[in-house]
Amino acid sequence: MAKKIPRPRVKSKKMHWSEKLFAGIAGLSPFTAGKPHLYQSMSGATKSGRAAAVRHHAALLAKYGKWGTRAATMSGLTNPWVSIPAALLFGAQHAVGNAMEPYKNQDVENTGFFFDNRGISAAGNERLLQERLAREDLAARRNLAREEGVGFWERAQMKSDGGIARLL
Repeated sequence: MAKKIPRPRVKSKKMHWSEKLFAGIAGLSPFTAGKPHLYQSMSGATKSGRAAAVRHHAALLAKYGKWGTRAATMSGLTNPWVSIPAALLFGAQHAVGNAMEPYKNQDVENTGFFFDNRGISAAGNERLLQERLAREDLAARRNLAREEGVGFWERAQMKSDGGIARLL
């Protein structure tokens, strides 16, 4: 009888926090939830894989139609590694675009697809300049108050309100 050789124990490596995060995001994706065909082989090398690919294609056609299926499979939007960063990118672009709207040139039509091509108007530039100078003046007054020993809450009350222009 052959002698059994014990298997060496391998120390299991803990999953990195980023892997846990992205695995959780992928698991929560509405495009991948509850689709068992994502976990089986659709390789053309095996008979079951070819059959699974045919069933998957038929299910996509039934659900989305011809052009919807092409858009869903070619765009990559069903992949959470693509869809989530794309959603964040478009959301940030939309938020910044809306915040900068008062400063834009209103006399020109926006014909840009992804970026707003109107640019900042002369009045918007003047307004941004005045707001920047007001911020610098406030910072100088708060620094002077700090040097004179004014308390934290009094200095906090000196802060002015502002929008996206405060961050520029």
